[in-house]
Amino acid sequence: MTDFRNLDNRSLDDLLATQRYDDLGTSDPRRLVQELRVHQIELELQNRELRAAQQALEESRDRYADLYDFAPVAYATINRSGQVTQMNLTAAQLLGVERGRVLDPILGTWLAPGDGRALLASLARVLDNGDEESIEVTLAKAPEVQRDLRLVIRREGSHPPGEPACRVVLLDVTEHANLNRLLREREVQLELLAHFDGLTGLPNRLLFVDRLKQAMLQARQEHLQVAVLFLDLDRFKTINNTLGHPAGNQVLKQAAQRMRDRVPEGDTVARLGGDEFAILLGSLEHGDSAGLVANKLLASFEQPFAIDGQLRYVTASIGISLYPEDGEDAEILERNADAAMYRAKDQGRGTFRFYTEEMTARAFAQVTLEGALRQAIAHREFVIDYQPQHNLETGEIVGCEALLRWNHPLLGLIGPERFLPLAQSSGLILPIGVWLVGTVVAQLKEWREQGLLAGAAVWINLSERDIQDQNLTETIEGILKAVDAEPGALTVEIAETLAMAIPEVTAVAGPIRRLQRQSVRVGIDDFGTGYPALAAVDRLAVRELKIDRSFVARIPGDALGCSIARAAIALGLALGQRVVAEGIETQAQAGFFKSEGCRIGQGFLFSPPLPAAELATYVRGQSTQSAPPDPRGAD
Repeated sequence: MTDFRNLDNRSLDDLLATQRYDDLGTSDPRRLVQELRVHQIELELQNRELRAAQQALEESRDRYADLYDFAPVAYATINRSGQVTQMNLTAAQLLGVERGRVLDPILGTWLAPGDGRALLASLARVLDNGDEESIEVTLAKAPEVQRDLRLVIRREGSHPPGEPACRVVLLDVTEHANLNRLLREREVQLELLAHFDGLTGLPNRLLFVDRLKQAMLQARQEHLQVAVLFLDLDRFKTINNTLGHPAGNQVLKQAAQRMRDRVPEGDTVARLGGDEFAILLGSLEHGDSAGLVANKLLASFEQPFAIDGQLRYVTASIGISLYPEDGEDAEILERNADAAMYRAKDQGRGTFRFYTEEMTARAFAQVTLEGALRQAIAHREFVIDYQPQHNLETGEIVGCEALLRWNHPLLGLIGPERFLPLAQSSGLILPIGVWLVGTVVAQLKEWREQGLLAGAAVWINLSERDIQDQNLTETIEGILKAVDAEPGALTVEIAETLAMAIPEVTAVAGPIRRLQRQSVRVGIDDFGTGYPALAAVDRLAVRELKIDRSFVARIPGDALGCSIARAAIALGLALGQRVVAEGIETQAQAGFFKSEGCRIGQGFLFSPPLPAAELATYVRGQSTQSAPPDPRGAD
């Protein structure tokens, strides 16, 4: 917004003429802004005339004292402490006081909070350096309404002997300030009109395209994907034609709200026009997950819409395109999503389609699997197997790792690699994690009561969503207290790549440290698979390192694999870590790790993952052995 005080009179006159002759229709939303600016310029010119008159009066005040006293410009003489020592009648009227009977002569006490300090600072600068200053303040003790003033402050040229003072001109700029506020509000409204839909409050096409371009740039840098969803209401014209446009507007607003509620925070829902909407999903690791969002959106349309007290059903069709697979340009992505949407309408409406048939098939498979996964939680179809960890020196069982499986009623046992990514992307990982922790801790307590695994800990894996859960510490602490588990019974693992992604001070690192204060040990899984995790080891104060099975598998035949494993062991031991080698399948591998100082091994050489009852039998059998298995034997 232009500050007209910085323009000279001729420039103001030219600008005023331009504004007056810029012919805008009465319905143009910019018309009010134009009229406000014209008024603002006229006020500024009037203020300048008043200041010119004021200067002339000051120059002749000694000769025309009465004229000065009754001048239409408000004057006051103010000393360094802000005390008003003299004022003319116009100033007295403006301040709402009787001249000569001012109860509180300190002007700062009449101003809004903060303005008094600004006045004192300005008075001091003017008295010290002689330069004129102008500040704007609010008169909070005005007799009728709040007034905005512009104070023009200059050092008194000739004053009675004694304390130096400033001559202050008090200009009432209330109307000018109100115009400025109106202009700012109107410009904000125009900005909203330019970028947001007036009916639903959603971003419009212009803003959607801008955000899409930004999301594509970020995805390119991070090697991720972006999804564009085009949603069109099915047979919406029928509602407009039979019930009228007001009824159609009700449907559009309710539909917009349903989409807002189901699209992840940080992504964008926009109205492109009519009954067409677009959804932007950014930073996707897997494009398939856009199908899950589309399915949730379609499910929300299964509920009827309330229109003038009546319930009406309206379905929707969705088309999806992915960046960069389906286009590296915003316009192309929009066009392809639009084409996919029409394909969804042709194939029955109330459904979604990707731009490619292959992606559609994969997405529907994922949607089906997600539905089954929700049923698995409700029907308790998950099972836990436990794989023991052995001391490589003594053969003693020193712990075990809890491994989650899904016992699907038709497909049988499904490994975590197939369903955990889906559980994480859909948010189902959190209730699964709570069930896992509760079941494991209760099982460990049962074993302890049977005299098994005394002093041993059970390891469980935490997902990214788990450690981002702000209730993580309270949830695990509550479970441990509920089953009266002994300290150190539980060890949680996080993947090395995830540990490296945790900043030094975040809401994620905090819960991990609180877990440690509850005697829950924290370890790093798959150690050595990424880049060195020394910073994460120190930052998170972990006490366990598990060497990834991909390195174990290369031993002893691969020299480089041996060197990497040897370095990881040395690092862990130097840091005082409990180092575990997982995936040991041969005596040669066990012998290597034992010779290098790694004391704990886990793998099929000792035992595959076992159900809880079978692990109990295995532990009892190990306790009756006269000597531990010798890892130095032949394969």
